[in-house]
Amino acid sequence: MPLGRFIFGRTLKTSKIVPPPDGLYFGSYEWTAGDIATVESAAGIATSHYHSGRGHWAMGYVSGHPHLDVTAANNAWSAGKVIVVQAYNLYAGTDTEHPTGFTVDKLLAGDYDSNLATFATELRSFGKPVWFQNGREPNGVGADYYGGWGTAGDQSTAWAINNSLAYNQFTPPAVPSGAPADLYAGCSGGTLPDGVGRLKAGQRYIYDFLVRREGLNFLTFDSQGWAVRYWLDSSNNWDVSDAADYPGNQAYAQTLFERANDFSNFYPGDAYTDWVSITFYFLDYYDAWWSWLSGSDFLISNADWLTSFAHTYAQIQSVTSKPIIIVEFGMPDGMDSDTAYGASKVTAGFNALLDTYTQVKAVSLWTNFVDWMVADVFPYDCLIRPGTTQATALQAVIAAHPGKFHSAVYLSGNKRHPQAA
Repeated sequence: MPLGRFIFGRTLKTSKIVPPPDGLYFGSYEWTAGDIATVESAAGIATSHYHSGRGHWAMGYVSGHPHLDVTAANNAWSAGKVIVVQAYNLYAGTDTEHPTGFTVDKLLAGDYDSNLATFATELRSFGKPVWFQNGREPNGVGADYYGGWGTAGDQSTAWAINNSLAYNQFTPPAVPSGAPADLYAGCSGGTLPDGVGRLKAGQRYIYDFLVRREGLNFLTFDSQGWAVRYWLDSSNNWDVSDAADYPGNQAYAQTLFERANDFSNFYPGDAYTDWVSITFYFLDYYDAWWSWLSGSDFLISNADWLTSFAHTYAQIQSVTSKPIIIVEFGMPDGMDSDTAYGASKVTAGFNALLDTYTQVKAVSLWTNFVDWMVADVFPYDCLIRPGTTQATALQAVIAAHPGKFHSAVYLSGNKRHPQAA
């Protein structure tokens, strides 16, 4: 019985990625050739995800429709790594991760079913466990639209605020034939922001399409990479700051942001999610790299970022005990990759996850996406390099937590990846 197809009596086509027995999976992106090897050398251990040939989620789109390079995916599997695959980014704005004119409403109406069926054929050809997602940071980089506003789902967050039309404009369609009758329950109405309701509905639709209709039972669904936003208390947080951009509708905007950025309002539900996914960065804002600053740096302490993390973590725990994967984890000191301050972030971040926030079962280190490492874009070098103070800090955390950093994932039945070293 070859391990390429079966693992201890269970076919890979019915297996998913499950949490490790203890600690967390240790992963990294590869935005620049060699990043994963650099991280592994800095840490002194191998990574469990992702892979140099299939190093991030936004790979392979064809005219905005999702596509899987099966050969690259198989190469990653043979190397003992699991990858992340993304369907349509459930974002109503314009980018390369969905076709021109995409809306969640069109997705729910079946406009992209033939494209999803083609994607399903590629996934079926691969047939091994992957992390699977339907978007990234809808309340972070996608917050100008979330899942879309207005009756057609093609309006922006600013439009919804300026017109005081953030609720009750989204009416989910009839559920697809054979789908659960409650597929869209809790996705609209009342005080639920329409842009968040559409995110939930879109996740459920794609899950239903690929799992029930196409029979793909090896997809490990995450929850769209919910961003950990700065939050110290009810008066000092990004919701308050963002609402200040709408002086004529500030109270309406603040209430909307508070509701839209509450994970418990967004969560698609345990039936449609295997892992909760979040993004988390320890960021500061240096005058040299941000034009909106004038003559001084804006530093945010590690303690304040951990308070922000605790706020989001509590929201997650209020609705689910599913394992958490930090799909983007960065602890940079601006553009400097070798500083004592940067090392303190590595120590504080990993110690908090391993000792306190133990529902977190996997991390994916951001590295050095060169197109973003410019002023006013994302001027942060997150790559941990050998011989730096950040690397020394990482090695110290690993040594202090023996057996807690895993270089291979476990699959259904708690069996280790069959190709991992």
